[in-house]
Amino acid sequence: MKFAVKAWSKNGRARVGSLHLGSCPHLSIEIETPALLLTTRKGLPVFISPDLLPSLPSPDSHLLQFSPLHFITVHGLSEYAEFFMLYSSESSFAMGFARSMEGLSTKTISNIGGLHQMLGLQEYGLAAVPRDSIVCLPEHESSNKMGTSFETPSGRHLIKPVEYMEMISSMKPNLYATLADEVPAWVSEKRNKASVDRTVRWLDDCLKLSTTGGAVFGSIVGGSSVEESQRCAQEVARRNDTFGVAWNRFTTFFNHAQSISSPNTGRAIKSQYCCDEFGSSTST
Repeated sequence: MKFAVKAWSKNGRARVGSLHLGSCPHLSIEIETPALLLTTRKGLPVFISPDLLPSLPSPDSHLLQFSPLHFITVHGLSEYAEFFMLYSSESSFAMGFARSMEGLSTKTISNIGGLHQMLGLQEYGLAAVPRDSIVCLPEHESSNKMGTSFETPSGRHLIKPVEYMEMISSMKPNLYATLADEVPAWVSEKRNKASVDRTVRWLDDCLKLSTTGGAVFGSIVGGSSVEESQRCAQEVARRNDTFGVAWNRFTTFFNHAQSISSPNTGRAIKSQYCCDEFGSSTST
């Protein structure tokens, strides 16, 4: 994956460029940035059927965002589902019931060849982001130093870096954001600082465990504190294995831009604070 800047605005607060995904298997396209990431449910857009995806503007619609947590298996139910399918007289109902209780394991997805192969979307780019603003919401009160907690349709799950990277390794996305300890704007200064420390530590863990060729986007947190956000961004920029940054849970209004140069790569990360309590964005 490569990113090239084509033009800067006069005041240096905006830019346009192109994202090349040619280094990824089955994919050799150029996408102009800023670009839209189509939100999906288990890798497929919820607003359009897969057969109609080619009707959307190309290549602008060739980046799909998904959450690996969508594929979490409901632990403890797989054996019961197998038993139900074996002894139920209504085989079709039993199969549907079993599928509603469990998802595909990471091993199965890996054996298939990743999400591109499983979904038949070899000509599309896949971006993995842990959070989902609808069904996989971060739960800061249950997060701890071991991992971050999410509320999902299958219950609350504590996701550790090693578990998250197992998902990434099996699904083989083109790019992915690392785990982040997201907190709301009203938490204490101590809790906000801890979220930055955890996010940076989990970034290092994800980089050490990375076995896929996907580009790594380091997550940036900091809540409503400009200082903590800058500290987190500077720590991410010091890791030369990161391709870009992923901003998580914008919580306050700022018209403040900070340019952060990486001493290892010489490149700059230009970011703009804005207000979006529920979303996240990526930047190269």
